[in-house]
Amino acid sequence: MKRMQLVTMLMSSLFMASLTTTACAEEPASNTESGCKARQHADPVANSEKHLAAFKKELKITSNQEPTWGIYVEKTRSSVKDIRDRMNEATHEQPQTAPERFDRHIELMKERLANFEKMDEALKQLYAALTPEQKAIADRHFSRLRH
Repeated sequence: MKRMQLVTMLMSSLFMASLTTTACAEEPASNTESGCKARQHADPVANSEKHLAAFKKELKITSNQEPTWGIYVEKTRSSVKDIRDRMNEATHEQPQTAPERFDRHIELMKERLANFEKMDEALKQLYAALTPEQKAIADRHFSRLRH
C-alpha cells in the first residue's frame, strides 16, 4: 500500500512539474527577469551584436584586419539570424508525434551544424590575420564556448 502511495505521489509531482514548465514556457518575458529565463527570451541576434562589438573592442581590430573581421561578422550575423528563424519556426509548428518531433529536432541540429561550420571557416580566416596577442584574447574568448 505504501509503495502505491509513493508511486502516486511521484506521478502527481511529475505531472505538476510538467504543468509548471509548460506555463513558464508560455509566459512572456518581462524587463525584470534575470538568469536563464531572461536569456531564453532574449533576441539572439541582439545578443550576438553586443558580443561582436565587445569582442572587436577587446581584440583591437586594426584597419588592415577590418576586411577579415567584416567577413567573420557577416557570417556570424547570417548564421545567428538563420538559427533564430529556424527555432522560431519550430516553436510555431503544429503539434507533432514523438517521431516527427525527433526528426524535426535532428533536422534543426543539422542546419545549426551547417551554420556553425560557416562561422568556423570565417573564424579561422580571422584567427590567421590576428597578432599573437590577439590570438591569446581570442583563445580566452572562445574557451567559454558552450556545447
